Amino acid sequence: MKKLIFLLAIVAIISLNNTGCKNSAKQTTDSTKIGMTVDSFLLSPEKWVGQDVVILGTISHVCKHSGKKLFLFGADAEKTVKVNAGGDFPTFDIKNEGNDVQLTGTVVEDEKIDANYLNEWEADIKKNIDDKDVKVCNEESKAISGQNKDTAKVKKENTDPYAEVKEFRKKLETSSKAYISIYAINCKTFKVIKK
Repeated sequence: MKKLIFLLAIVAIISLNNTGCKNSAKQTTDSTKIGMTVDSFLLSPEKWVGQDVVILGTISHVCKHSGKKLFLFGADAEKTVKVNAGGDFPTFDIKNEGNDVQLTGTVVEDEKIDANYLNEWEADIKKNIDDKDVKVCNEESKAISGQNKDTAKVKKENTDPYAEVKEFRKKLETSSKAYISIYAINCKTFKVIKK
C-alpha cells in the first residue's frame, strides 16, 4: 500500500510538470524540470550522462562504513541506482534507509567493467576466501570476513562467491562494447518526502 501511494504521488508530480509545460511556447526536456522515477531513469541512463536530473525513489541501502553512497529503488527493489554523496551532502545518514526521497544530481559513468576488471575481481574473491583474517565489504557495503575450512563448506553450499562475476561475464559477452557501463548520480540536493 505504501508503494502504491508513493507511485501515485510520483505520477501526480510528473503529470503536474507535464501539464505546466504544455502552455509554454518553448518546451524543454531538461530533466531538472521533471522528476523521474528510478525505473524510468534505468531505461536509458546513458542519455543523461553529464546532465542534472531530479529523481524520486526509496533508499534501499546507505553505505554504513563511509556514508558516501546509497542505492535507490522504484517499483522493483532489485533494480537500483547508485547515488554518490556530494554537494551539500558529504555523507548520507543511515537513518534514511527505507525513506522515499527526491534528489538532484549529475549523472556520471561511474565505472567501466571490462575483462581485466572481472579478472581482478575474481582474484580478490579467491584471496579473501583463502585468507580467513581479511575483512572486506560486499556490494551492499556489509562487512564480511574471509573463510576458514569450517565456514568454507557452509558458504559453498549456500552461495557461489563468483555468481556476480559470472553474471557480468555473460553481459560482457553480449555487449556491443568491450565494457559494461555502470551509471550513478553525484548528489547535489536531497530531500526526504514526507508521507
